[in-house]
Amino acid sequence: MINNFNLTLCGIFFLIFSFFISNGQTLSGPEVTQKMFAATKDIKTLIYRMKKIERIKGEMTTQVSFVKLIREPFKVYTKQEYPNDGLEVLFKEGDNSALINPNGFPWLNLKLDPHGNRMRKEQHHTIHNAGYDHVVSILEHLFTKYNAEIHSLTSLESTIWNSKPCWKVEFQNPNFKYSKYTVGPNETVNSIADKYKLSSYMILEVNKSINDYDDITEGQIITIPNDYSPKMSLMIDKEIMVPLVMKVYDDKGLYEHYEFSDIKINPTITDAEFTEEYPDYGF
Repeated sequence: MINNFNLTLCGIFFLIFSFFISNGQTLSGPEVTQKMFAATKDIKTLIYRMKKIERIKGEMTTQVSFVKLIREPFKVYTKQEYPNDGLEVLFKEGDNSALINPNGFPWLNLKLDPHGNRMRKEQHHTIHNAGYDHVVSILEHLFTKYNAEIHSLTSLESTIWNSKPCWKVEFQNPNFKYSKYTVGPNETVNSIADKYKLSSYMILEVNKSINDYDDITEGQIITIPNDYSPKMSLMIDKEIMVPLVMKVYDDKGLYEHYEFSDIKINPTITDAEFTEEYPDYGF
């Protein structure tokens, strides 16, 4: 009887152990992040609602938008819900401009440069950064750069966010610092940020003498960070393995915060939905 009891206990412990293994409890932060990389790269079409909180001129500003996109060739439609309810943006890869319905004065559609100051005003990112590819490219760069120490820089926690089981992954980067940079030929703030996987808005923010993203010249010495962030925190949905929350910090504190909801991965989206004639739009 004692032997049977011991066998029963062993069976229970085995089931518990198997449960934890099957639910990923033995995964590390880098392993979960790699799974997130893979899941986002399987996305062909995407629909979501995003709450965006960014620090602009020292103040945290909030924007809520509905977004749908096709990754390749890149096409995106957004409709803002707050603070400019009804403002629409339509952009397709290969176009030189984005189509804007301001849903207000001047009461006509506009065509604006996606990288221009008018579309970048009080925005950390451009319309090209919609979806997950931008943040994934930044994290992949950091994970490669600090590969030898990535396990000590990354933590993992099982948690719940918005009633969904999530992995909370935090990347702490003690190597973050600012340094001097000599501008090369034909470089802009955007091209420097793209080259080193940095925030172009952050570069603009720390160089008060630079007025816009093209306001630098060859040989000019500017200040840039060596990495995108000293700390990044992600809530990754355990079921679909994509981020529901992304928080990015700089040396002053919270820099940007993004929340994704109503996510639909690989829904059918027609080409007609990226034309101004589509009946659901207000262009």
